[in-house]
This record gives sequence, structure tokens and C-alpha cells, in this order.
Amino acid sequence: MDISNKTEYFFGNNLRFLRKSKKMTLLGLSETLKISKSAISDYEIGKTLPGLDVVQKFSDFFEIPIDDLYNSDIPEFYKKGGLKIKKRKALNIDNETAAEFENEKYSFNIKLLNQKLESTQLQIQMLKQLLDSREAENKTLKINIKLLEEQLKNFS
Repeated sequence: MDISNKTEYFFGNNLRFLRKSKKMTLLGLSETLKISKSAISDYEIGKTLPGLDVVQKFSDFFEIPIDDLYNSDIPEFYKKGGLKIKKRKALNIDNETAAEFENEKYSFNIKLLNQKLESTQLQIQMLKQLLDSREAENKTLKINIKLLEEQLKNFS
């Protein structure tokens, strides 16, 4: 699962879990936070991710840090120890899990940079080929000019 899908998965599952843990319906949460019911549903199923202003509303309402909403498996933490989540206090993530996430994030960034590098190298190759093509075209034009000049001399 890549980083983007993991974020969408965690966010949607966390939102659904937190809403249900407060025994709220989609409509109830929608009315409380002034966010459309269909938008909340889309967030929960991972169809879309909300903007930062909406995430801040969820963070304030559920008293959980934004980072945990995106990057933690909150239901799993509850299962393991019934953790109480407090605003601005990150979940207790073991060092191995945190290191694994950081490694995935760096791997993703390295892959992205490698793709950009490959793309730039391809662009350079294409520009070189275009330059070679233009040079060959110029040579052909010069030869044609010389031939035309000779034909003009022959007609004179």
C-alpha cells in the first residue's frame, strides 16, 4: 500500500471509528460540524480527503492531533490497550512502527526523485535528438542551396 493510499485508508477508518465511538450518525456529525453528510461519507470510505480546514474541525471535535488522524491506526490502538486520546498528545507508537513509517516515507520520496531524474534525462535525450535532427536538416538545406546555386550558374 503506498503512502497516499495508506493516508486515505487511515483517515477514513479513523474518522468512522471516532464517529461511531461517540455514537454519532453521519447526519449528527454533519449537523454538528456543518459539513455535508455526503462529504463525511466520502472521507470515511476513502473516496476523497478533506482540506486542512475540515481536518482541523475533526481534530478539534474528536480531540485528536491531525497527524494521528492521517497516519495512525486509531482503532488498532484502542484494541491493543484502550488508549485514551488527548488533544495535542500523539498516540504511543512503538519505535519500530514509527521507523517503518519513516522508511516508507523516505523510500517514496526517493522513488519520486528517481522518477524526476529519469524524466529529466529523457527530456535531455529528446532535446539532443532534436538538435541532431535540426543540424541534419541544416546540412541538407546547405547542400540544396549549393545545388541550386550551381544550377543557376549553368543557366546563366
